[in-house]
Order: sequence, then C-alpha cells, then structure tokens
Amino acid sequence: MVVVVRDVKKRFGSIRALDGVTLDVGEGEILGLLGPNGSGKSTLLKVVARLIPPDEGSITLPADGRAMMLRTGMLFDHTAHWETLTGYENAWFFARSYGMDPHAARERLESLFALFDLQERWGDPVSGYSYGMRRKLGLIEALAHEPSLILLDEPSIGLDYRARVTLAGLLCEAARRGAAVIFSTNDVNEAAGLAHRVALFDRGRLLVSGEPSALVRSLAAKVTIDLRLKAPVDPRPIGQVPGVEGVGADEREDGFHVTVVAAPDESGTSSLLARVVHAVAAQGGVVVGADLRVPGLPDVFLAYTEEEPGAS
Repeated sequence: MVVVVRDVKKRFGSIRALDGVTLDVGEGEILGLLGPNGSGKSTLLKVVARLIPPDEGSITLPADGRAMMLRTGMLFDHTAHWETLTGYENAWFFARSYGMDPHAARERLESLFALFDLQERWGDPVSGYSYGMRRKLGLIEALAHEPSLILLDEPSIGLDYRARVTLAGLLCEAARRGAAVIFSTNDVNEAAGLAHRVALFDRGRLLVSGEPSALVRSLAAKVTIDLRLKAPVDPRPIGQVPGVEGVGADEREDGFHVTVVAAPDESGTSSLLARVVHAVAAQGGVVVGADLRVPGLPDVFLAYTEEEPGAS
C-alpha cells in the first residue's frame, strides 16, 4: 500500500472534521473522495499530505520527510504562484525543486503546457492569468515530476471540458505507471467515470467505500422504463417479459404511458429495453418516446447522505 490511514481524527474547535477514518490506497489506484461540502474530504487530503497533523490515528506512507515530499504532487484550493513571474518560470521552479533534471523538466513542461492549451500564455506573468488558467498551471506544477503519490482537491473546478479530459487522461496514465491518486470531488459523475474506488464521506465519517459499480449493485436499485405510446395497449403481456418485476399504465396529457420496473441484470439495460419494446410491438403498439433510468452512483450518494449531489 502507498497510503495507510488508520482511525484518523481531526477537530477544528467544535467541528469534527474527521471522525475515525480508516482506508488504504494502493499502487496504481485512483481513489475518489465524494461527499457533501464540509464532509472531511479536503481535511483528509491535507492530513495525508502532512500539511496538518491528525489529532489521533496514524498515516503511513512509503517514505518520510523530504523523501516523500519529492515523490508527492499536490493541488489544493488556493495555488501559490509568484504573480510577477511567468507561468513557465513558476512551473520551472517547482519542477527543479522536485529534483528534476533541467533537460527532462523542459521537455515535460513543454508537453504539459501544450496539453492544457497554455503554451501561448506560458511567457505571460501569472498576474494576468484567469482562475481557470491558474488551476491548469497548478496541475502542471503538481504533475510535472511524475509523482508516485498525487493528492488533488477538487482538481476539475474552473477547468474547461478539454482540460478535464486532459486531466483524466494524465491521472489514468499516472495510475498505469504505479502512482496512487487521491482526489476529492463534488461531482458524482466525475467520481464514477475516473475513480477505481470511491470513498463516500459525510460529517467527517467514512460511510462506505468500494468500486462504483459494486456500490450501485449493493443498493439493489431498480431500472425504470417509461414508454410513451401512440395508443393504449394491454400492459399484462409486458409484465411477462423476462426481468420485468412490475408494470403500470396510465393516460397522461401527452399520451398513453407504460412504466416498467425491473432489476438490473447481466444482459444490460439495452437488452431489457429491446425486450420490452418488442412486447409492446407484438400487440401493435407504437412507441413514440422512451425514458430509461438506470441506478448509478448518484443513487448511492443520496442513499447514504440524503442530500442532492452537487457538480463542480
């Protein structure tokens, strides 16, 4: 394991930021920290980064002190830059501080500036950078030395879509070479799409962790299909379709609707939808609209936190 967290507790006055958190992160793993604002995600990252000490518990890393700092890449909510220096000069300072060879640093920085579409502005003072450009620069500084431990606090905030795709690719690449990646997010879709494993926090407590698909299956949530038809059909034959657990029919302002509830199965939702539509067509029914709702990580979020998930 790269990171071993055991029964970590942290308070800020009367606020219990971390309440006995225990988790592990291995080589080549991307762990997404998910939870409402104030749930403890950022605090955990700062404790792992050794920026703040825990009140109780332990954090075990592969190395201590400067040796570990040289192997760690970090991005938190407020990135520190020299305003009068250029973007490239700032990034160069960080790369060299992490011990990168000058030639390797130059090549790596040129590549990252290009990937994040900052190459045309790398010679400009950071004082003229927008918030999104500063976030990109912070990511370049965090990733340039190819760290073995990457700690990112809501890294996609302020990024345009292309930069988000670039970031996801770089983190997956880092994991493939064995780096451990821990990032926090308020975006359940980001967590589901990027993380190998998700840890869900609320009020300083780790509620549950696991692979996104496994967490979804644990809810035993149902697939819902709502079909809008050109004319009414008998819903009873649809209830005999394999996988269907319940079916209802009603007339609405926009037409006749058939609502089907089914359990997710290995054949996939597209196969289930095809079977249901075939049953409708067998009666001469004509489908003019369909809405398919599949359980996902947002359902896990709501089930454990009873709060609407946010998006960054």
